Amino acid sequence: MGQGSGNEGGEHVAHDLDREPRRFTIAAQHITIWAGSASAAVEAVLALVAWIAIGVVTDFPKWWEVGATVSLSFVTLLMLILIQHTQNHDDRAVQLKLDELIRANPNAANEMMRLEDASHEDLERIRRAFDNEATG
Repeated sequence: MGQGSGNEGGEHVAHDLDREPRRFTIAAQHITIWAGSASAAVEAVLALVAWIAIGVVTDFPKWWEVGATVSLSFVTLLMLILIQHTQNHDDRAVQLKLDELIRANPNAANEMMRLEDASHEDLERIRRAFDNEATG
């Protein structure tokens, strides 16, 4: 077992990942993947054409306009929540992977694992220091 495993005498803490993700997480990931697909774009265009056709046939009544406004607002909010949930989950996983690499590298500064808690000014100071190292 490599250094920094987080569990001195036993297995790495990641070996305990036998629990399935929650249903909401799985659904959010599937919907997010689908929403970014070409078929979702085609389905959105078809739904728009159908909604306009319904408006034309019914002479664009008030319920048609309200239905479009409410539906689009609801779908937008729902997609925002689902995509943000998936993004937060993925960001957390990537952060933990990077932390593991920092722990495993004896030349890396373990303080880098806490950068997400740093102020904007501290992040800029560190970025400038890296830039200076790379150029100088």
